[in-house]
Amino acid sequence: MKLNLINSIKPILADRLMAILMILLILICLAYCIYVGVSLRPSDLQVAVHYSAYGETSFYRDKWYYLITFIVFGIMLAVMHTALVAKIYLQGHRQLALLFAWLSLLLIVIAWFMTWAVLKVAFL
Repeated sequence: MKLNLINSIKPILADRLMAILMILLILICLAYCIYVGVSLRPSDLQVAVHYSAYGETSFYRDKWYYLITFIVFGIMLAVMHTALVAKIYLQGHRQLALLFAWLSLLLIVIAWFMTWAVLKVAFL
């Protein structure tokens, strides 16, 4: 198992662009999780936790600890997307792996803006 992991990482590290994108994805997801963790403030009041343009109200309220799921999302995105990019790359589809890595970075940036908007309203 350890040998398989090492043999899997070597080709990815040899491709500089792929290694940079994967490391960047992990770092941005980590920064996102830290941002959300630092922004959370325990409160007895219900806070805005969800935004939707399609409901009766734009912001939906729940307990503050619901916002911890944003941190879980960031961790899952980092782990799952990095593993998927590595798996796609190791199967010989470099261009598809690069596209998926770029789209993953775009996803975390969009999630960051959405989270920023929700947290801004949540803790007025």
